[in-house]
Amino acid sequence: MSIAIPSTLVQNGTGIPAVCARHGEPAAVHKSVRFLSKAPGWSYLLILIGVLPFVIVNMLIRKEVQATAWPFCASCVKLHNTRLPVGIGLMLLWPLSFVAGSAAGDIGALLVLLGFVSLIVGLGLATRGTYRMLPWGFASRDGSAVDFPKAHPAFVAGAQAAYAQAAQQYAAWQASQQQQSPYKAPYSQ
Repeated sequence: MSIAIPSTLVQNGTGIPAVCARHGEPAAVHKSVRFLSKAPGWSYLLILIGVLPFVIVNMLIRKEVQATAWPFCASCVKLHNTRLPVGIGLMLLWPLSFVAGSAAGDIGALLVLLGFVSLIVGLGLATRGTYRMLPWGFASRDGSAVDFPKAHPAFVAGAQAAYAQAAQQYAAWQASQQQQSPYKAPYSQ
């Protein structure tokens, strides 16, 4: 299922359900998370010029939404605690492959190639194991919402209920502000 939560509700915590976005299970921990917008398709053409222009342009145009206490279930914590160390361990094999490759003689080039593959796989695992990537959420291109294209149905139901509750609270606050306002429109009868 898919849902978009307004960024103001994500930032102040009123639009966040008490269940995990990925698994729909109750929260075991709450962590600070930055949701970043995806790179626009045209920006990938900049890779033809170089990786640095691509990175610079995307850092300049990206939007981000900060959630101070995002819910993660026990399964997410387990994924984090497994993927991150394994990914870092695989990345550390890359420099070791140069040392082993220089000492191995004939198969040295193969060891360096395997080290490079372990670097790529390790980077992917470590990235997918961060708390920022586990909820599968992305800030919209204008930063007005956080989109969850693969949200668990329990998370979607919880987010809709939290959004309805926040809307009721806002309507009640707005009504109380209008009652307290001493200003009366001129020419009203």
